[in-house]
Formats: sequence, structure tokens, C-alpha cells
Amino acid sequence: MITILGGGIAGVTLARALAVRGRDVVVFDPHPPATGSTGRAAGGFRTQFTSDLNIALAMASRPFFVERAEHIRFQSVGYLFMAEDPVTARELERRAEIQVAAWLPITHPDPAALAPFLDTSRVIATNFCHLDGTFSPVALLDLLIEEAREAGAEFRYSCEAGPQDLVAEIVVIASGSWSRQVGASLGVELAVEAMERGVFQVVPGITLPDSVPFIIDAANGWSMRERDGRLLILPPGDASNWEETRAWLERSIPAASIDQPEDHWTGSYEMSFDQQPLIGETSRAGVWSCCGFSGHGMIQAPSVAESLAAMILGQTPPLDISAFSPQRTEPLVEITQV
Repeated sequence: MITILGGGIAGVTLARALAVRGRDVVVFDPHPPATGSTGRAAGGFRTQFTSDLNIALAMASRPFFVERAEHIRFQSVGYLFMAEDPVTARELERRAEIQVAAWLPITHPDPAALAPFLDTSRVIATNFCHLDGTFSPVALLDLLIEEAREAGAEFRYSCEAGPQDLVAEIVVIASGSWSRQVGASLGVELAVEAMERGVFQVVPGITLPDSVPFIIDAANGWSMRERDGRLLILPPGDASNWEETRAWLERSIPAASIDQPEDHWTGSYEMSFDQQPLIGETSRAGVWSCCGFSGHGMIQAPSVAESLAAMILGQTPPLDISAFSPQRTEPLVEITQV
């Protein structure tokens, strides 16, 4: 029996991967489905990382999203990174060199052609990849639970794992922002902290194009995507500061007059000590971790699940993810992780 602690995207995807390999798997989560970080995520999928491993994981995960596009509302609208100053422009150029060397189709389009509603007069450089896109995190979780159940996995939401469940052959900590506490209860140290992120949902008051890319201001971290005719705005700082967000919107979309957001919610990134995931067997034999993704667990979940399931079962993984070992002491470097 394999016990997975955490019923978010990471835990459910791993449960599916193990179940299709014929293993008995039970997933425990003290909360109902999609009430943690999964249900509060913006739903962006990107390949534009700057380490070969993170790019490979995103590319290996992408077919999973494409094959389920209709069910999870996956759209290849791309990610558009914009720079308004020479320093940031040079940084985008450096990233593009790394990404093109990893066979990503990076282009540098006129931002006005992709997002005509934006004031792009100050933009001096862009990076764009059409392989990137958006999806519905809740729809993805629902589909994964269904597929995992069909493969034989068992789910116990709104249910804490009991002592008898923690003496399973394998226990996997996939508890997101709560992984440090869950690990401590098992005598395992996992350097994971919660970082609050906010999302403002606004009605822009203007007609949006059919396809709006996920847009990121590369200098300061402001980002936004379209969903159901609305814009989801992710501020880089105070998760609840509407006035700062409103000022940024007025600067970026001067044609829109927005007094108040239609909705606002907050969630948490599960930040590791180096903003890279903690994946693999922990210092306690039989206890594994799949957490600390620092905002990109949904992107990497399908490919990570395949490799981690193979590792747990003593098989050769499709991708070597040993660099993400939770027992590592040296930080990994990925300049585009956050």
C-alpha cells in the first residue's frame, strides 16, 4: 500500500501514475477537493524556464494538457514577457538564448499585435512562446481524480490519515504549503514555506481579443491572463492591495476605467528554500516528498509523477529528477522560477 498525503494536483497526479502501474494507492486530504492552493491558482502553463531540467519537465508535461484540452480548457495562447528598460531587455535576451538552445520556439513579437488593449508604448523588448497557455486548475483536478479512480486509486478527502495509514510501505508527502508541518509529524525536515499570492478579477470594460496571452511584466512581476471575458491580475507584492493594482491597470490599460474588482482571492505558493521542488526519498526510509514547487507544480505535475512513480517502484525514470532530492544541501539556480 502507498499512502499519499495531499489531494492537490501533485498528489493526485502521482496517485494516478502509481495506480496505472498496478499499485494500491490511497490519497488523504483533510480538506475537500480544490479548496487549497489548486482552487485559487490562476492556471498558467509555461515552458519558458532557464534550466534544461525545468524546460524538459514542462515539455514532457505539455502533451498531457493538450490531450485533455477540451476537458480542462487548455488554450495555447502563449506567454508574453515584456521589458520596458534596457536591463530587463538584456535579461530577456539572455533567457531567450538559453531557451532557444533548449529548442523552445521563442519569438519577439510586437506586443500590440497580441494585446492591442495594452499601452505598450514603453515596451522595448518581448519574449513569446506559443507552446505556453492557460487552463482551468479545478477542471484539471476533477479530471485527474476521475482518471486516478478509474485506475484503482482511492481518495479520502476531508479525512486525516490515521496512524495505521502512516505505516504503509511508502508514504508520500504532497501537502503543498503544509508539507513542512506534515513532514515534521513524520520526523522529516522539509524546507517549505507558504507565500501568499493574490488574484484580482476585473471586468475590463473593453472588448478583449479572442486569444489573450498570459502577460508578464518581466521587471516587476505583474502578470495577468484572460478568463471568461475577465482579466485575472496577479500583483507581485501585497496580495490584497487593490489601489496598487488599480494604478498598474490604469497605466497598462488606460482605455479601461475600473473602480473596484469584481472578485478577489488569495492562495499560497509552496516555496522551497531555493524555489525548486523537493522530490524524492527523504532522510527517513520509505517516506518520500513531492512538494515545494514554488508556483509551478501544476505545470510539472504530469512529468514529475511519471518519473517519481518509477523511482518509488525501483524503475528507471523517463527524466532524471534526482537534482530535486529533498536531501540536497546546495541550492539549485533557476532565474525564472518565481
